Amino acid sequence: MHLSRHALHNYWRDPMDGNRADYYIEGIENSKFLLENMKGYFDLHANILEIGCNVGRNLNHLFQAGYQNVSGIEISNYATELLKKTYPDLAQKATIYNSPVEEIITTLPENGYDLVYTMAVLEHIHTESEWIFHEISRITKTYLITIEDEVATTLRHFPRNYKEVFEPLGFVQVYEEAERVKKIVGGTFVFRMFKKI
Repeated sequence: MHLSRHALHNYWRDPMDGNRADYYIEGIENSKFLLENMKGYFDLHANILEIGCNVGRNLNHLFQAGYQNVSGIEISNYATELLKKTYPDLAQKATIYNSPVEEIITTLPENGYDLVYTMAVLEHIHTESEWIFHEISRITKTYLITIEDEVATTLRHFPRNYKEVFEPLGFVQVYEEAERVKKIVGGTFVFRMFKKI
């Protein structure tokens, strides 16, 4: 049994448990892992979008590494306000959309981002919102990275194999890693990098 899409949105707007935005300032190893696996694919002028950026730890890590054209989508107003306080330089330069992904993604430009990535976000997308996967394909110019738990089933988790989701939408998987991801991120996470055909 799963929460409704409405209930999911309400939960993620202001979770009062271990998913509260304050806890996402920690976990720099996750951000380092993301950057490590991006190097060599993008120059510092790449347009990058994180779907579900939370407090902005990943985006800030990329920003501090020299990537200046970074954007994020985040449903939680608390998380976006905390982002401004925690990473003021990032907040000044980045474009942050404080909205459910369903309400903003259709307004984003076609092929507008050299890289779109997610970390533990698509696993929480309700089955009623799976149409956003087509939109992710539309806005991605070159590469897509998913770092998602593809197995867990809870009230808020919707397990999917993202190779099976995105390859039919015009991508080819160029890299997959699971064992090291589990050690760094935890759970049954899989790192997948896709290139748009």
